[in-house]
Amino acid sequence: MQTTIAQTTDQLQAALAVRTISVCHIVSGDLWAGAEAQLAALLRALSRNPAFNLSAILLNEGHLAEELRDCGFEVKVIPESKSSFVDIVSEAAKFLRRRHVGILHSHRYKENLLAALLAWRCHIPVVIRTQHGAPEPFGGLKRLKQSVLQAMDRLVARHATDSIISVSAELKHSLARYVSPGKIALIPNGLDTSAVSSRLSVPEAKTRLGIPPENPVLGYAGRLAPIKRLDILVAAAGEIRSRFPEARFVIAGDGSEKLALRQAVQALGLEDRFLFLGHRDDIYDVLRAFDLFVLTSDHEGLPIVLLEALHLRVPVVARRVGGIPEVVRHGVSGLLVDSPDPRALAEACIKLLRDEDLRSSLGSAGVLRVAALFSADQTAALTAQLYQKQWSVARD
Repeated sequence: MQTTIAQTTDQLQAALAVRTISVCHIVSGDLWAGAEAQLAALLRALSRNPAFNLSAILLNEGHLAEELRDCGFEVKVIPESKSSFVDIVSEAAKFLRRRHVGILHSHRYKENLLAALLAWRCHIPVVIRTQHGAPEPFGGLKRLKQSVLQAMDRLVARHATDSIISVSAELKHSLARYVSPGKIALIPNGLDTSAVSSRLSVPEAKTRLGIPPENPVLGYAGRLAPIKRLDILVAAAGEIRSRFPEARFVIAGDGSEKLALRQAVQALGLEDRFLFLGHRDDIYDVLRAFDLFVLTSDHEGLPIVLLEALHLRVPVVARRVGGIPEVVRHGVSGLLVDSPDPRALAEACIKLLRDEDLRSSLGSAGVLRVAALFSADQTAALTAQLYQKQWSVARD
């Protein structure tokens, strides 16, 4: 009997399905921060690999969902604020079964636990997670809740996760305290450099912020959270201003520390020196205005905004914590500060503000370092290798 066109099409689709691995990412999606920007860049790069059929389950509508849809990915949003846990599991399971998902890739505690449950319920053979950073400290009831979640998360990591991606060597060392080192894959974050650009010159970018072009600008962009320790930058600002009276300080982003930082600035009489921008959709134009990008966190995995600043030729002053030293080579692509003392931060900033040639040299080296070691294509290639390795193991 003659084969119909429909039968031929079905056969081709079935053959393609055998060669293609269906991968679904599970992420909260309530924020647009470093982890979310990294995920969007990773999926864009992975989408060019025909070996994978990509999708995502998000627990919140937001910027990440929009980004992924714009890239053509199928996105299932199950709003956690409107859905019970049972409803979330049920809806997610239906989505995963329909797409014949073979690999679940989760991000952060809540999604890690959900992924383990869904993998068991839907018989998904491979579970992978990305560890974006160390746990953030909390107090009171939040601390107790965090401790319980961490304990559960570690159990799931040991017994219900096939591989854990660590974004930095320092973080990998921390993970190895409770997970077999053979389970941990070091895959640094990567930047989609084609998406990170500004058409503005530095003077134009400053003018757009209402800052005279000749004034030095020191800035930060990201979440305003306790772990970011922006109080150090505020405390250092007085010393910097004493040497550079025209210096301006820009903080772009939102978070729980916004009010406390404003109050600290006011207490020091620096209201006319600080500019709080809140969330900005034109963040690359904002970064272009910086003469120095300052990062004062107590810990970082491998911050995307650091890669963005380096790619935009902004000299960096950062604390030597987490994965930052793996990106910034002291004296070559930035300056690293070993102490949380605001005076140490101030001295490093003053050193660069005094030396235009050094700032230029650091900016040029930063661009090359990101291109050589921290591109989204490299991250995607390493992630693809991990997917294929784990898929092969699961099928044997």
